[in-house]
Amino acid sequence: MYATFAELQAAIPLAGRPQRCAVAGAADAHALEAVMLAAREGYLTPVLIGPKAGIEAVLGQLEVVEPYLLHDCPEGDNPAEAAVRLVRDGEADFILKGNLQTSDLLRPVLNKQTGLNDRGFVTHFGLMQLHGYHKLLAMSDSAVIPHPTLADKARIVEVCTEALRSLGIARPVVAALCAAETVNPKIPETIDAAELAAMSERGELGDTVVVGPVSFDLATSREAAAIKGYDSPYAGDVDMVLVPEMVTGNVMSKIWNADDRNTLAGCLLGARVPVALTSRSASMKEKLTSLLLCSLLSATTSTGAHA
Repeated sequence: MYATFAELQAAIPLAGRPQRCAVAGAADAHALEAVMLAAREGYLTPVLIGPKAGIEAVLGQLEVVEPYLLHDCPEGDNPAEAAVRLVRDGEADFILKGNLQTSDLLRPVLNKQTGLNDRGFVTHFGLMQLHGYHKLLAMSDSAVIPHPTLADKARIVEVCTEALRSLGIARPVVAALCAAETVNPKIPETIDAAELAAMSERGELGDTVVVGPVSFDLATSREAAAIKGYDSPYAGDVDMVLVPEMVTGNVMSKIWNADDRNTLAGCLLGARVPVALTSRSASMKEKLTSLLLCSLLSATTSTGAHA
């Protein structure tokens, strides 16, 4: 159990084995500043992809950390295609979206012939240090799958808890969030939550516990659970919340991000390597923790190109 990102980083030291981050569209001041700060902390090596002149012009305005690699990608070419090739060739360990459209980044990643989507399923994964909660809390998709089916939710739980186990959480507890704790046919997400809980009891979701249907306050507060008479050994102590649909997670994450006491990180999972994909409005702190998260996942799972 890690209370902070600093504790997580200390538990999985990357000193001496920094992960190679392919920055697709690296002629971007925010992306370059983030990877250089991460390089200074010692957990990644920047692999910069884009027009050489544009990248060097931006680097000239920053405090550059050596070593870094630069792959010239002429204007008009998609740097994400080069990033994917580098990963497939074992020359990069994960990808960061720089100055390009998200669709241009994902197209080569998801390409069925030449991409990285080996499992045929990609989802978003958030990891958050929230003021008032006693440990890091993961959250399911807030950016990729708008209205997940029951089958999608099962895949999301499998992919995200696999990541949590790679970070040292041996048996993750997942709260399937709903507006109530009872199954109601008029509230479809309660039916999905109950089925996911049954699937976890049958061992169909790996070494994972799914609790649900359950509301956010009962999942994250023992006091609230006691007041409401909710009897569960996992009340107030879950490792991950599974949101019923994308908009719920998106709204929750933006509310949390507005509080400077909170620290968020996020990436895409399911592809051969993690993909750091933060909002354009994301703070430098969020960009850095997302790079740290991708570096740790790359280093601790078989998806890393040289893990």
